[in-house]
Amino acid sequence: MKLSNKFNFIVLKDIWNKFRDIPVNENDEIDIDFYIWKKGTDKFLIWHWFDERCPNNLHDDLMFIKEK
Repeated sequence: MKLSNKFNFIVLKDIWNKFRDIPVNENDEIDIDFYIWKKGTDKFLIWHWFDERCPNNLHDDLMFIKEK
């Protein structure tokens, strides 16, 4: 992983940590605007955005981090 990629991942991790606190309605849509996403955006669309940017995948890199 290059230094620039590591920096990008740190920013990505910070955004993910903030996303965890965003309220979601019964239709799995966010209830408030968050960064580039408007209220009503499907949370799974946002998850895919994160997954595409993770070095490995969203599950391993941000959701269920294993201690090394």
